[in-house]
Amino acid sequence: MGGFLFGALVAAVIMVLLCNAGEFSPFMARLHALQQIIVAALASLVIVDAKPLADKTFLRERRCSFVLDEDLSATLRGRTSGVPAGVLVGILIQNYVMN
Repeated sequence: MGGFLFGALVAAVIMVLLCNAGEFSPFMARLHALQQIIVAALASLVIVDAKPLADKTFLRERRCSFVLDEDLSATLRGRTSGVPAGVLVGILIQNYVMN
């Protein structure tokens, strides 16, 4: 549950920041709404899942012996499933608070 909430929080923050960056960045200003959502979702997936995925794959020898593969799989599953919820929350924040 913690991974889900963390993924949702990070995705919502990135969604709001990147979609409001259209005023400052010509790259984000040229993108359509669906493309902005996809860029925000991919950016949040990279940020949220980078460390657990690295620990599960190529940093396996350097991680703590108390961290199991099942724990990392559950963390990845929770954070990844939290990203779409965070994108929806980010869209709601933009529609109701920012406008």
